[in-house]
Amino acid sequence: MTTKSFTQYATEGDATASTNTGNAANTDIDEANVASRRSFLGKAGFLTAAGVVGPVLSTSANADERRGFFGDDVKPSSGKDLASKLRNDTFGTLHSKDLRKKAYKARIKSAEDEYNQEIPPQPNNGDETRYPKYISVATKGLKHDANGHVVPASYKSLLKALQTGKHQDFEKIILGGTTKLADPEGPLTTALEGISNAQLAIPQAARLDSVELAADHIELYWQALLRDVPFSEYRNDTTNELVKAAVAELNSLPAFNGPRQNGNVTPETLFRSTAAYVDYDTDPTGKTGKYVTPPGTLDGPYISQFLLRPIPGWGTIAGQPQLRPIQKAGESFGTSFDDWLKIRNGISTGKTITVESGRRHIINGRDLAFLARNSGPTYLHLLQILQTAPVAGNPLAGGIGAPLNPANPYVKSKTLGSGSSFSGSFIQGLVALAGPLAIKASYYQNWYVNRRLRPEDYAGLVHKIKANGAQYPIHADILKSDVLARVFAAFGSYLLPLANNVGAPTHPGYPSGATISAATPITLLKAFFDENYVIPNPVQVDPNDPTKLIPYTGPALTLGGELNKLVNNIGYGRNFNGFHVRSDISASHTLGEALAISILSDQNPTYNEYFEGYTFTKFDGTQITI
Repeated sequence: MTTKSFTQYATEGDATASTNTGNAANTDIDEANVASRRSFLGKAGFLTAAGVVGPVLSTSANADERRGFFGDDVKPSSGKDLASKLRNDTFGTLHSKDLRKKAYKARIKSAEDEYNQEIPPQPNNGDETRYPKYISVATKGLKHDANGHVVPASYKSLLKALQTGKHQDFEKIILGGTTKLADPEGPLTTALEGISNAQLAIPQAARLDSVELAADHIELYWQALLRDVPFSEYRNDTTNELVKAAVAELNSLPAFNGPRQNGNVTPETLFRSTAAYVDYDTDPTGKTGKYVTPPGTLDGPYISQFLLRPIPGWGTIAGQPQLRPIQKAGESFGTSFDDWLKIRNGISTGKTITVESGRRHIINGRDLAFLARNSGPTYLHLLQILQTAPVAGNPLAGGIGAPLNPANPYVKSKTLGSGSSFSGSFIQGLVALAGPLAIKASYYQNWYVNRRLRPEDYAGLVHKIKANGAQYPIHADILKSDVLARVFAAFGSYLLPLANNVGAPTHPGYPSGATISAATPITLLKAFFDENYVIPNPVQVDPNDPTKLIPYTGPALTLGGELNKLVNNIGYGRNFNGFHVRSDISASHTLGEALAISILSDQNPTYNEYFEGYTFTKFDGTQITI
């Protein structure tokens, strides 16, 4: 879409800040007028994870848009006239009044465009009131009884705080130990960039008794058993019996939402990427999800190039190969009921993670779990890899030299180079901004919409059914599954074997905060760079020496595909820990994508450059222009 030029925002009449609100000085929004303009689901700017478009602006440049800063086609007749035109305030400085006005109007316009987006349906699955003892919701960190059921007063203290939104009520939540809850108050804050948390939607969480949630957890139990199996065994000619058994069982589950090849789950689709959009076409209530496989995520090695390549250095700081610490093979936590109950209450089990000497590249689920659990944001590192030129024939030097999106106005400029807008520093700033905004959007869904239980909670119900004959509404598919029998044979319980000693974070599980924190900046990067660029010097881990990389020689790997793959690598790293299930990760893809699109849309009124908009590919394979 074409953005307005500087002149259209800076020199429009003072009486009009926007065609939507009238008086620029009156920043109060006329609720009646806004409401009268809305039409639910039919609005072009409807902003949800199902399909996001930016503010509706002109798609063709009119005469004013081509006039430049001054807003007219008349050239000053002399240098004196030019100087007079530029000095538009009493201090004789250049453009100061216009810049002040433009900054004000750009903020107003972005705010209006976002306010005018409908609030989409935010249905929860009803389990919180459907079942007694709050068995279907996330209660980790609260106080529990000897059976692992949350103490009602503790859960009600949380509900009160969520309902009132008062800081003093959050401080009165009754905890089970010393572990604090993961920021239930944060989603109530607002931001000056991006759409509000309440205007983003994901599919309704699957019910506790559903076949879909059972299938999600069957896959997750398989991930726990396959944690030490190399990703190099995820190939169609594998001889690994566990890989083949996992594929066989997942193929037997009609409700499994993972990717397939020719209708079948295969070793080469195992634990690969899906994104879940709200399917408004078939269900306008917002309850139904539509699962898709993002482009490029089934191509090449399981691990994205961006987790393998060295990070080019800044200045005198040398880039280092991305070697990782090694957690002891076979180590699992939370498989005894006593440890499980302590983890539920937020009390230490006294057990620690064993890290072995040496470092290696990511070769299996345990390595990916360690990365996803311990590393901070890696997305600024991507910029270094993207922008640094490659070294021919040497994948261990340089970056990939990715070209910018062809729509960047400086790419085709004959006279101008970018140093601020559309520059590397501009991209870096938005990528950094995406992190905290993404977490708030995720936590809003976690705390204020869904509150769905974590996998370790679900596994506790499964264990009590199988070991103690308890009665809980868990679908029979998981109770009779091959993987559950294998877990009991290996660990003596039906609890989910965790990769770390404290279990999942203390916030509900649907969606995944780590995954949306990847999906948001990565969507921005897909917009800023040419996603069709073929990555030079692709690499893979040497199967004979995991401290080394060797050339990858398969089908071409594109920038967009490897960025999409990275979102799933981070998400499934959390799953290999036992923190989330597929539906959590898939919903986070589209939630992060929608947030990123709103951040990009917010920038449109700020530009002076002639800019027709970035076109890039969403996780569902469709293209969008912002």
